[in-house]
Amino acid sequence: MLKSIRTPIVSLCFGIAITAGPAFAEFPEKEVTITVGFGPGGGVDTITRAATDALSSALGEAIVVENQPGAGGGLALTALMAKPADGYNLAAAISTTVSFDPHASAVSYGIDDFEYIGAFGVFPEALVALPSRGWNDFSDVVSAAREAPDGLTYASTTSLDRIVTKSISEQEGILLKPVPTKGGAEAVAEVLGGHVDFAYSSGAYYAQAAAGDLMILAGLGTDPVPGFEDSPTLKSLGYDVSNVNMVIFVAPAGIPSEAKDALVAAFSEAAKSPTVLDVLAKRNMGSFTLTGDDFDAQIRAQDAQFKAAME
Repeated sequence: MLKSIRTPIVSLCFGIAITAGPAFAEFPEKEVTITVGFGPGGGVDTITRAATDALSSALGEAIVVENQPGAGGGLALTALMAKPADGYNLAAAISTTVSFDPHASAVSYGIDDFEYIGAFGVFPEALVALPSRGWNDFSDVVSAAREAPDGLTYASTTSLDRIVTKSISEQEGILLKPVPTKGGAEAVAEVLGGHVDFAYSSGAYYAQAAAGDLMILAGLGTDPVPGFEDSPTLKSLGYDVSNVNMVIFVAPAGIPSEAKDALVAAFSEAAKSPTVLDVLAKRNMGSFTLTGDDFDAQIRAQDAQFKAAME
């Protein structure tokens, strides 16, 4: 009797193991889709597509890239939250869409709604002016603003740059007045034409700076602007403010740990891809890359900085 009881139990256990097997299959088992929050041909789209071969090779599955532009990447992030948290759906955006926008506008997402997989490149944001102003760096702008009864003007493109300059103005007791523009090209034109004292630019200034028609007063990142390593950053000048605006890749919060580990490993490999590094270099975005926990810590620190600045 004892033998006859054991046999069915062993068979039953073996049957369970066979049935349960697919639940423990390795990730991924199918293609991974990345939805880019900007239109085709832009910086985020180009960098994403440059990474697909390396990502596909690392994961062993195809990478599908789609575009859903709008709200500075916000539409793609909003749509991502409604998709299954299984690791097969990612979005590509810029870091300030996650770290700044929730504090500045009525978006439906926040810092805790995503898993942070990878970040490639930093937009070379900087404060720039005409060399003829005779300024060496941004500290000279502060001195000039102290001497100007009506303060100084600068070409502004976003609410983010107004937060940064407001923080500096309050710290220094000066007046820096934003002159709204419709984008980077117009901001550069304003400063080149002498209509403003300086400009806050995310990179549209680069060709003019390389030609000597503009000078960099200070970079907004933690490291100097690539190609202008002798120029300071706001951090190096003593201001506790920075904007490391990265191209980011995120998944919905709560994806399985094995999926996240596989994605982070794949993006770590893609970060070393010559194709990705070449695109970053051509766009003057350096070789900056972050993945996994390091990326998570960086963007949460950025989120805390912007939250404090908005209070």
